[in-house]
Amino acid sequence: MAEEWTLFYWAAKSAGRAEFVRLLFEEAGVKYKEDNEDTLGKFFQGKIGSFQLSQTPVICRYLGKEFGLFPDKFEDEWHAEQFNLTLHDYIAEGRNSFHGINLIASYFTQEEETKPYIERFVKDRIPRYLKHFEQVLSLNNNGQGFVFGNKLTYVDLGLLHVLRATEAQFPDTWKEADYIPNLKAFQGKNRD
Repeated sequence: MAEEWTLFYWAAKSAGRAEFVRLLFEEAGVKYKEDNEDTLGKFFQGKIGSFQLSQTPVICRYLGKEFGLFPDKFEDEWHAEQFNLTLHDYIAEGRNSFHGINLIASYFTQEEETKPYIERFVKDRIPRYLKHFEQVLSLNNNGQGFVFGNKLTYVDLGLLHVLRATEAQFPDTWKEADYIPNLKAFQGKNRD
């Protein structure tokens, strides 16, 4: 029997950063289990046997290569990694805006004080990131396929998660973003 991957994440079954990895497992049809019991002092990790990885961007790149969800061309491999890191920067910056006063305290303990951080993220940062994502997607096949190359890769799945999270967290901003037609089409094609 093949060993099964284990995801260690503080909030099992919530989307968060673990969703990037879940999408890879689901797309590849790879069995995995989740463990949120043994996460004290740990960041997100993936483990199979004695092999462990931390840091979601690293895990995504590794699993993308392991599962054949990786660019074929050498140049695309590195452009994909660059894009992967930018996707994770976006998620981190968005998360931090909800914790503008204290990054480790609950949002609900700083809800009022953090409003200016969220407003800045919505007004300035979301459009900047989405325009960049639109530009990168549009460089390949006029934005009518995958981010890089001619097949699904780990960065396509990462982009899908980022777009879903943006729409869910900021529905009005997403609806009004008429400057990202290719991203909206990409997200629409991949709703399930």
